[in-house]
Amino acid sequence: MKKGFTSLIVLVLIFSMFKDVFAETKAADKWVVTLKPTELTIQTGTGGTTGGATTGEIAGGTTGGTTTGEITGGTTGSTTTGGTTGGTTTGETTGGTTGSTTTGGTTGGTTTGETTGGTTGGTTTGGTTDGTTTGETTGGTTGSTTTGGTTGGTTTGETTEGTTGSATTGEVTGGTTGGTTTGETTGGTTGTTTTTITIPANVKLKVDKEENDLYYVTYNGNAGTILKSAVRNATPWEIYPTAKVFKVTNDTPLLLNENGKLVNRGTVKANTVFSKIGVKDQYLMIQYSNQTAYIDKNKTIPLPNGTLPVISIVTQPVKITAGVAVRNSKIVLPRDNKPTMVNIPAKQKIVIDSAYSSYYVVKVGGLKGLIPKADISLKTYNYVDPNGDYSYEELTADLQELNAWYPGFTKVEKIGKSVDGRSLYAFKLGTGKTEISINGSHHAREHMTTNVIMEMLDQYASAYEKNTKISGFDVRKTLSQTSIYFVPMVNPDGVMLVQKGASSAKNPNQVIKLNNGSKNFKAWKANVRGVDLNRQYPAGWSTISGNKSKPGPDNYKGTKALSEPEAKALYDFTNKHSFKNTVAYHSSGNIIFWHYNQTGTQMARDKAIATKLSKQTGYSLVAPAKGGGGGYKDWYVAAKKRPGFTIEISPYVGNKPVPNSYFSSIMKKNLPVGLILANEK
Repeated sequence: MKKGFTSLIVLVLIFSMFKDVFAETKAADKWVVTLKPTELTIQTGTGGTTGGATTGEIAGGTTGGTTTGEITGGTTGSTTTGGTTGGTTTGETTGGTTGSTTTGGTTGGTTTGETTGGTTGGTTTGGTTDGTTTGETTGGTTGSTTTGGTTGGTTTGETTEGTTGSATTGEVTGGTTGGTTTGETTGGTTGTTTTTITIPANVKLKVDKEENDLYYVTYNGNAGTILKSAVRNATPWEIYPTAKVFKVTNDTPLLLNENGKLVNRGTVKANTVFSKIGVKDQYLMIQYSNQTAYIDKNKTIPLPNGTLPVISIVTQPVKITAGVAVRNSKIVLPRDNKPTMVNIPAKQKIVIDSAYSSYYVVKVGGLKGLIPKADISLKTYNYVDPNGDYSYEELTADLQELNAWYPGFTKVEKIGKSVDGRSLYAFKLGTGKTEISINGSHHAREHMTTNVIMEMLDQYASAYEKNTKISGFDVRKTLSQTSIYFVPMVNPDGVMLVQKGASSAKNPNQVIKLNNGSKNFKAWKANVRGVDLNRQYPAGWSTISGNKSKPGPDNYKGTKALSEPEAKALYDFTNKHSFKNTVAYHSSGNIIFWHYNQTGTQMARDKAIATKLSKQTGYSLVAPAKGGGGGYKDWYVAAKKRPGFTIEISPYVGNKPVPNSYFSSIMKKNLPVGLILANEK
């Protein structure tokens, strides 16, 4: 029983010692930021530390003015004596438990003695006065006596009982004075003084502790309290502004500075760790290839003691370091599971550091990342391989690649879809307001015309970029005045039938049936529905000669003009523009068609341009004749009253594609054709 009682006492004592700790929540490394100018409240005491052991003694001598003595102390056994004065003597004692005597001496004025004490075992005596003597004792449990001395006025004695836990003693003795002597003794817990300092807005403060609705902080060496409502929690970057390594917390845009504006050029993946090279406004700056990329700081956290992962890979040097993404791709960390660091869109230019296996190595945020070689085009100024059968897949890839390298003066546009759903592309080259157009592969077996067009625009774009000339033409100057729109493959379904066979079609059995049961499509001219696209345009369509009665490999004009989506797409596209002139490339005959019922000055103008084309290519001009119709050139000349030409690029080879061995000489003849037409007034 005794042991249990002792344990209880110990627990009570421990709780008493640590009750203040239990009553507050200590914030470890907690920082806050002021929301607006905020008052810091500072408390200073007028009394000493209660329960201490402070002794103060003041002795005033003879003065001709005013003597003021103030003692703040703990338990004292001292005496404060005001000497003879010619003015006013004031004595103030703050004390606790007293065992002393406070005596007011003989005064010629008014003597006031006030004693506030704890438990008192002493005596308070008011001396003999000619004026008024007031004695006031405020104490706890009191075993003392308060005596008012002999007075010529009024003697007042007052005892107030209370309970005090202080231990401060003050004693004041006033001597003979010629003025007024005042003595004040205050015991118990001492009083405090409150001052405030204004802290500006957006100041970061470390929280020493928190209690209820207050934070205890220190500002410029001043310790005090502020209201919690006046601050917000500091962000991690406000706490650790100098941290170099950081982690991305959420997927966030990768921003690049383009012409003074931050543009989204990818997505940085969450949980990726990088090293920053700087800070600008709300963004962290990291190395990205040979550029600086920007990441939203709010989507990251600093790692003040963090380090970047060290991953060793054996790389190989590369001769060409400039690359561009030809499709959407990703940069991965060279680990076994290859986590994604950054997703990048097509057309994103990068600088290659080295090569590793089937990847190129690029530098990102202090790390080496990997990007698939298949997704990157190296800067060669020569992006089209026009040799051999040039497929629809190559076409779409090359158009994107060219646009990726030359975004400032090229544009890829979808103008429609084929019967089987393949996109029909137009490619704009140049920045001029005047426009011309060149198209190819209306007829499937004449797909070398696509090779010619793609090589033409590849070389034109390269010359524009490098500011060089082709056949004496200033390419950049020409294309800054006149833009050329190329539609390289009007009939992609038909071209793929010729190159790949029936398996390229959505309905192989149907096309085999249209081909009279044959799986050999080398002679095929029509689209996948068996309609000849160059007999689809509304110019003499109803009177076209040599028309076949049903769909098949060639010469069937369809049930009506523009019934086929490919012809309709080119028709609509042409009507949306105001092309100054046009060329439709075909492949057989080494001849140029230029006439369709035009007369007078229009005819003379068109023949003059045709003659220039003939001189360049060596192809013969077809003499004017009545009839014809249904072709793209026919419709353009009739509807637009502007020069239009059908150029047959090869000697007659029969009902089959032009042999690939012819390409080099054909290309040499036709390379400047677009520039000749672009320079026509």
